[in-house]
Amino acid sequence: MGAVESRKPGRPRDPDLEARRKAQILDTAARVFATYGFANTQVQTIANHVGVGNGTVYRYFPTKEQLFLSAVERGLKELEVEMDAVLAQPHAGADLIRAAVRAYLGFFHRRPEMTELFIQERAAFPHHHRPLYFVTKDDEMECKHAAFFNRLVESGAVRAVPKERFFAVIGDLLYGTILTNLLTNRPSDPDAQATDVLDVILHGLLTE
Repeated sequence: MGAVESRKPGRPRDPDLEARRKAQILDTAARVFATYGFANTQVQTIANHVGVGNGTVYRYFPTKEQLFLSAVERGLKELEVEMDAVLAQPHAGADLIRAAVRAYLGFFHRRPEMTELFIQERAAFPHHHRPLYFVTKDDEMECKHAAFFNRLVESGAVRAVPKERFFAVIGDLLYGTILTNLLTNRPSDPDAQATDVLDVILHGLLTE
């Protein structure tokens, strides 16, 4: 067990060091919670994996609940940042949809523990659960979705259906894909899965 981190009297704080330590704790917590589950995880286990004392973890996150929810929120923010970067690129029409779907599936391919955490959050904190990227959760996301959808319609790539319907269908398909990847433990290729999803969405299944 590592010693609890402390500052000598009068020693100034190092914001960069504290930010790195906090990020390290959250990265480790996400993996440990995903492996053992929220109920079965002890904060001491997370501290041991980080190589610090229990008190260090509690200094940043006073309760296990706060630590878990912070790990979830951090994952959601990382997903949002990656998706926002894709949508800011000068893609047009179907290429914009392809880029967004590949980025979404690619994130969960690299970070499979986040899928597990989202499932646990639904079970342990049903009133706190936040929807994933393609479901509108606030005014800021509503504006992003509107801009994204308007670009698609203006390019002629999609019909002018209600955008809520568009995002609900896309979101359900992608969330179902990452959930099935986790529950069946099947090897996933985000590029191949994105191609399959896009083929069905963009071209349909029925012949003319």
